[in-house]
Amino acid sequence: MDGWTTRDARARAGEETFRDAAARSRDRGGDDDDASGLGRMATRRAWVMDSFGGGDDDDDDGAIGRATRRAGAMLASGRTSDAREILFSSAFEDACGREALPFAALALRAECAAEGGVAGEDALGALYALCIDMVRERANDEVVVEEWRRRSRAVALAMASRMMRKGDARAALAWLDALARSAPREPSYRSAAGRAHLMMGDLEGARLCFESAETLTLALGSAASEAQKLDVSRDRGEYLLAGARFREAKDTFDALLAKSQDATTMVNAAVAAVYNGDLDTSRALLERSLLEAKPGDVTPSAVKNLNSIYELTARVPSEAKHAMGVWVKSLATNDFDASCLAH
Repeated sequence: MDGWTTRDARARAGEETFRDAAARSRDRGGDDDDASGLGRMATRRAWVMDSFGGGDDDDDDGAIGRATRRAGAMLASGRTSDAREILFSSAFEDACGREALPFAALALRAECAAEGGVAGEDALGALYALCIDMVRERANDEVVVEEWRRRSRAVALAMASRMMRKGDARAALAWLDALARSAPREPSYRSAAGRAHLMMGDLEGARLCFESAETLTLALGSAASEAQKLDVSRDRGEYLLAGARFREAKDTFDALLAKSQDATTMVNAAVAAVYNGDLDTSRALLERSLLEAKPGDVTPSAVKNLNSIYELTARVPSEAKHAMGVWVKSLATNDFDASCLAH
């Protein structure tokens, strides 16, 4: 791998190399190759952390508000170390003085910590406890209570997402079950719980969660968002994949691709294509999902699948995998499992 320069420079170089390699090496056959080793379910970075809300109105246009927004933008683009430098700097502490940090800054600090390992779980846990304490302390103010409940759900969802990325579906379910109880009419929590059950190999549990999510979405009628409707189709496709109903899964994801071109849909459609013997389509979808991915959205399973497909279809597999590795590293966050690049 060439040396680590700035993220932007790596991204430009990586994209150029990856695009060139992807376009060059497609003349090695694969129709008769055994693709059974590509059956690992492509797990997505299942959901993005919900908005935590801004700081207090009176400092929104001040130094704290500007610094917080700048750190949030850096964190969203994968520049965790830059965000951490802002949020934990002495200048930021001095600007806050003796006042309590705005919640947005606390949330971003917790997310920065979450990129760094186990301590991040402690930070998110402490933030969740703060939210629950505020709900109890402000019980007489309905507006404030609802705001802190919304924040508590965002933190819980972030924790569940972290557990899923670590492969600890059981821990994720504990958070998701609590979320479903706190917002019984919200279908997204049932969908997420269904994916956790799939990760554990519990098809029946997944089916029940997905059916519940679909029922809740239908009950919303015209109020259901497009994202909620798409989730119903994604859930169905993932369930069909896990149940080895590959033709039905492919049809489901093909129909979904006509409505949504997000990376998750492309990865799942690629897995379905592999199981239907279409390696070229799978390769094209996986390459596209990586090229269009945002920082933090690349999953190790997608990288492993594409590595395996390169072994079967690329003219020079090592060249294709190296180019992809440069590109993936330009997008990877600190908690990305880089061992997938060695496959």
